[in-house]
Amino acid sequence: MVQNKIIHRFLMKRMKKWRNREYLFVDPTSMADISFLLLLFFIVTSSFLIREGIFFSLPEKSAAVKVEEKNVIEAYPEEKGFRVDGRLFQRKEFKKLLERAVSESPKKILIIRMGSEIKYDRLVDALSVAKETGLNRISLKHDFGDDKE
Repeated sequence: MVQNKIIHRFLMKRMKKWRNREYLFVDPTSMADISFLLLLFFIVTSSFLIREGIFFSLPEKSAAVKVEEKNVIEAYPEEKGFRVDGRLFQRKEFKKLLERAVSESPKKILIIRMGSEIKYDRLVDALSVAKETGLNRISLKHDFGDDKE
């Protein structure tokens, strides 16, 4: 019985403390509004990073242009590099070769000859090297293996 009185008194004191407190209530709709506005703010103010790709301006079928042989560089992408004039170049060497060619004459044209056994990433690598060197006159040619063109 004595224990019940002690517990009762303790609980009553505690209840008095809680009665006098003010409760904070945050309306969830206003929180949703604030979060939506913050989201909108960050979307509008953030800068969007647009990845640069390799874009081609394709000529018309009848728009064939005669080009001097000295202005043409033929490259054959291979698994371990690029073959130009019978020599195999690594990526860095191929890039230097193209930079030299562009510095000699800005009218140089790169012909990338792709065989059906060459993987697509080798073509992308050749195009990115050409873009890095500033060579923007590029032609793609498919090699059928028996010189059909």
